[in-house]
Amino acid sequence: MSEMSGGELIARCLANEGIKYLIGLPCPDVDPLLAKLEEFGIRLIPVRHEAAALHMAEGLYKTTGQVAAVFGNPGPGSANLLPGILTAMHEGVPVLVITAQHRPAIVNPSLPTTFQGQDQLDIFRPTVKWGGSVSIWERVPELFRAAFREMWNGRPGPVHLDIHNTVVYGKGDPAKAPIFPSAMARAGAPQASQRQIVEAVDLLASAKRPLLIAGAGVDRAGAAEQLREICEALNCPVITTMSGRSAFPINHPNHLPMYLSDPAKAEADVVLVAGSRLGNLDLPFDKYWGDPLAKKLIHIDVDPRNIAVSRPVALGIVAEVGDALTGIAAELKRREPKRADGSDLARYRAAVAGAQQAFGKLVTEWPGPDIHPAQAMLAIGEIFGGDACYAVDGGMTSLWGHSFLPATKPRSYMTILEFGMLGVGIPAAFGAKLGDPSREVVCVTGDGAAGFNIMEMESAVREGLKLTTIVLAEGSWTLEEPNQLALYGKTFGCDMGTVRWDKVAEGLGCHGEYVERLEDLPAALARAKASPAPALVCIRTSRDGNRNMPAELMQKFTEVYYGT
Repeated sequence: MSEMSGGELIARCLANEGIKYLIGLPCPDVDPLLAKLEEFGIRLIPVRHEAAALHMAEGLYKTTGQVAAVFGNPGPGSANLLPGILTAMHEGVPVLVITAQHRPAIVNPSLPTTFQGQDQLDIFRPTVKWGGSVSIWERVPELFRAAFREMWNGRPGPVHLDIHNTVVYGKGDPAKAPIFPSAMARAGAPQASQRQIVEAVDLLASAKRPLLIAGAGVDRAGAAEQLREICEALNCPVITTMSGRSAFPINHPNHLPMYLSDPAKAEADVVLVAGSRLGNLDLPFDKYWGDPLAKKLIHIDVDPRNIAVSRPVALGIVAEVGDALTGIAAELKRREPKRADGSDLARYRAAVAGAQQAFGKLVTEWPGPDIHPAQAMLAIGEIFGGDACYAVDGGMTSLWGHSFLPATKPRSYMTILEFGMLGVGIPAAFGAKLGDPSREVVCVTGDGAAGFNIMEMESAVREGLKLTTIVLAEGSWTLEEPNQLALYGKTFGCDMGTVRWDKVAEGLGCHGEYVERLEDLPAALARAKASPAPALVCIRTSRDGNRNMPAELMQKFTEVYYGT
C-alpha cells in the first residue's frame, strides 16, 4: 500500500470518531490536515478568535450532542484556546483540542530562542481531562483512541493532543497505524444496577413529599421525557437548576423555579437529584433545604466526584443519567404507586404565583421611558417563541432571561449560569445553528458580554448561518453596581459607554436594528427574524431597570458567593 501523510491519518481518525467540524485558524503546521478534511466529510470552520472555537463546540454539543474538534497554532494561537477550554472543563463539554507544535528538536523544552515556542502540554494539563504529545507517526490512531476514551470517561470534558508538525507532514505505512471503529476502543457509560433502581423506587414510592431536581445533565443526556414520566407517575414537583432550565418544561404544572421553591425543598422527605452537582448556584444550604438528616437524597450522576459534595445522600448512583431515569420510570410504571393528591403541589404553586406576580409588577409598573430588560425578554419570547433555541449571555441579562424568556424544548436553552464565562453567547448560538441549520437560534446578551466575541457575527455571515443576536445595551457592568452602591454609595469601573451594536453588526455584513422605544421593539425583532442574513438588534435598555431585581432574589444570588 502507498504511504499516507500524517495529515490524512489524522483526518481519518477524526472521521472515525464522528467529527464533522474542525474549528480554528489555519497555519502551515497543519496544512496537510486541512487539505484532507473535505475528502473525509469534515468542514473547516475558521474563527476570529480561538476561544470562540471552544464556545462554538459547546453550543454544538449542548443542543445536538455532537462533538467537534478545535485547533490552535503553536504558542499564541493555542494559548488563546484556554478560556474556552476552562469553560468546557467546568461545564462537562466533550471536545478534542488539537494544538499544532513545532518540530521536536526545538521544543519540550522550549528555549528562549524558539519563536512562538511553548511547552503546551504543561500549560494545558490543569485545564483538560487528559493530554498527550503526538511525536511519532505510527502512534496517531493509538493516541486518538486514548484521547476519546478519556473524553467520555465519567463526566465528559475536553482532551488535548499536542501534534508535532513533523507528524502532520510525515508519511508512513497505514498498515502500521490501524484505525478501529470507535465502539471497539472504549467501554460504554456506567449503567445503574437493578438493585439501585429498585432501591430508588422504594424510596420514591414510600415518600410523603417526593421532589425531583433536574440539572443540565438531564438535558444533555436527552432524558427529559423519562424525567417527565417519573414526575407524572408520582405527581410530584420538579425543580430545574439554573443551568438545567430546558431539562423540564417551565410551563409544566409540576414545575417550580429553583429560587422560588423554598417550601418544597424544606418539606420534601425524599429528593431525587439527577444530573446536577448541587453547586453554589443551587443554594445547597440548610437554611433552604432543612436538616440534611431529615430527608433522604437520591443522587444520580455519571461522575462519582459530583455525588454527596454539598448534601449527604441516602443512595448515590454512578450512572449515565438517561439510563438510570429510564430504569426508574419503568419500575414506577410496573408498580403504579399511589400518586400524590396534589394539595402540596398546589400550595407550592400558589406561593410561586404570588412571588411571580410581585416580580411581574417590575414590568407592568415600569414607568419608562427606557425599556426594562424584562419587557425586552417578553417581547423576544412573543416574536421567537418556545420553538427557538436560546443562548443567553451576560450577568443581569442571564438572570432576566431565566425568569422571562419562554419555556423551550429540551436542549434549547443555554446560559452562562454554570461556570459563568462571559462572551459564550454568540459563538454558542453559532454552534447550535451549525448543528441544526433548520432551527431558529437566538442569542440574547448584555452589552458587556457582547464585546467579547461580536466578531463571530462575521463568521456567521461568512459561513451562511442565519442567527439573531439581541444586545441589551445600557452601557454598564450593571451586575457589579449594587454591591458598590451599598458599600460606597457610588460605582467605579462599571461605565462602558454607548456602543451602537447594530452599526458594528452592519459593518460585519449583518442586518442591524436599533430600538429605543418599547412600542418599536416587536416590529424590529420581526424584521430581524425575517432577514435572510444574520441579524443583530440593539435595544437601549434602562440601567436602573436592569439592576432593579427583587431584593429576595438578589439576596439569594449574593449567597452564591458569600453563603448564608
